[in-house]
Amino acid sequence: MKILIIVLALLSFAYAAQIDEFAAEAKYLRNYDVAIKTAKEQNKVVMLVVVGDHCPWCKKFQRETLKDSSVMAKTNESFVGIVIDRYSDKGKYPQEFFAPLIPAIFFIDPKDGKSLLETVACMKPDEFMEYMEYALELNEPE
Repeated sequence: MKILIIVLALLSFAYAAQIDEFAAEAKYLRNYDVAIKTAKEQNKVVMLVVVGDHCPWCKKFQRETLKDSSVMAKTNESFVGIVIDRYSDKGKYPQEFFAPLIPAIFFIDPKDGKSLLETVACMKPDEFMEYMEYALELNEPE
């Protein structure tokens, strides 16, 4: 039984490291409060990506869409990206963004912390770029 617990603990650390690796490579933050503060300072929308390291669709979405050069450029230009693990980061971000399905993306207005747009999908870069543009439109002052 002790061996099983040790193996499970090691696996959880390995999974967390994968999200940290992605965050470092794609220049995403890992702390929700820091993301909100940074977005306010830079007048950008927060793009919260909720994933799980055990999720093959999440890994595919990170690898093929979020690391796409056009998506990365748009993210760095117009958004503050943050990636969180639905399970291991639970309690470190607002409960309203606990996604029942992953990968989930929330575009958040940093002024009030409310979601402008939400989507759950593993989509191609061009499709995701449309969501990004729409989120920016929704954030424009009326």
